Amino acid sequence: MVKRGFNPNTFNGLLLGAKRLKAASRFFHDGSHGLALDLRSFSIVIRGCIERGELHKASRLLEQLEGSGRKPDVFMYTAFIHAFCKVGEVGEAERVFGKVKDVGLLPNEVTYTVMINGCFRKGLKARGFELFDEMRGNGLIPNLYAYNTLICQYCRDGDLVSAFELFDEMGHKDIACNVVTYNTLLLGFCRQRKLSEAQRFLDRMKKAGIRPSAATFNTLIDGFCKAGRMSKAKEMLAQMKAAGCPPNCVTYNSLIGGFSRCSNLVGVAECYREMKERGLTPTKVTYTILTNAFAEGNDMDKAFDMFNSMGKAGLEADVCTYGVLINGLCREGNMKDASKLFRSMLDNKLKPNDVIYNMMIYGYCREGSSYRAWRLLKEMRENGMVPNVASYRQTARALCRDRKWEEAEALISEMAISGFEPGDSIYRALSNAMAETSSCT
Repeated sequence: MVKRGFNPNTFNGLLLGAKRLKAASRFFHDGSHGLALDLRSFSIVIRGCIERGELHKASRLLEQLEGSGRKPDVFMYTAFIHAFCKVGEVGEAERVFGKVKDVGLLPNEVTYTVMINGCFRKGLKARGFELFDEMRGNGLIPNLYAYNTLICQYCRDGDLVSAFELFDEMGHKDIACNVVTYNTLLLGFCRQRKLSEAQRFLDRMKKAGIRPSAATFNTLIDGFCKAGRMSKAKEMLAQMKAAGCPPNCVTYNSLIGGFSRCSNLVGVAECYREMKERGLTPTKVTYTILTNAFAEGNDMDKAFDMFNSMGKAGLEADVCTYGVLINGLCREGNMKDASKLFRSMLDNKLKPNDVIYNMMIYGYCREGSSYRAWRLLKEMRENGMVPNVASYRQTARALCRDRKWEEAEALISEMAISGFEPGDSIYRALSNAMAETSSCT
């Protein structure tokens, strides 16, 4: 390459100019022969590999760079830590984090922040808090993203006191909060149903000059909907519109779900109509909530209309959607259609979960089909699921009513082995079934 008149700066420019990573990577490997590549050459291609998710290829290049005697900087190591955390490989991220110290570099606030966030996302809370303390112990000032990460974790844990201690600390250290900071704390209030405090905090947010986003209003609307306070949810919707934030699918999904929980099908229909009038395309979540709303309202025709509309929109129903319909059919005693729908899940390569199995068992027991319930309970266990105590008791009682006391006795024994208490009524039912059978012989 030197003979051709290239120098490292020219070569790096060509690397940056390569539009596609594969072309740049090929150019890198072809051009590196005879040219003493610098740290920037490696950095350009390594970062390109990371952006494409080719972490193993990037790691090989890093090893090549380290083996050449050149020292990667903390920014390159941080890019690797962030990439590994992003795909959930926190162990690999920890390995690279340890290497930063081993080569004599000091992790900066970004390095610590991405590592802390990765730990929290993986459920390694103790390690995340430990890194935050280590970060401050090393004299580094946490940045906005670090504070938001910690506040988010405290809110998830329901520890609003600690979350607000960090919020106040940000103010003392002149670190400006952003809309994410406020939204996170609002969500913390809503999760604990502290809705009055959430409203006051919204006012505080506005006074601080932070403009509420769609996510801000959606958080509060969802909070009021889950608390069944639909008039307040509608007030917040009006505020959202007045603030110039158009409601989105998330907004209407919350409202439809709220009206559904309040058994207000008129409110459900109005929200759905307004959603379509605004040109919003219902999502899989929207259709599932609507299907559930009508099923809970004992309007299975409309529930199936929503289910069919979902298919026409090119959306595939998931286990949750099927569960909603099967539950409605079982409740109204339509086990023929419930059974068809249950089996159609398998045709569509969907595996019914334990909740759906328990629904079906309940429906069959209620119908008096003890054998079908018993067979389904057996199938459930064969698929590695554990029936709940209600399914065991209902099936045992149904078997006893049909004088199938041997199957009932075996089921009661299995129930006890699984750690469930059959109860005196089940033992009495078994005793009666045995006595009735013997008197008939």
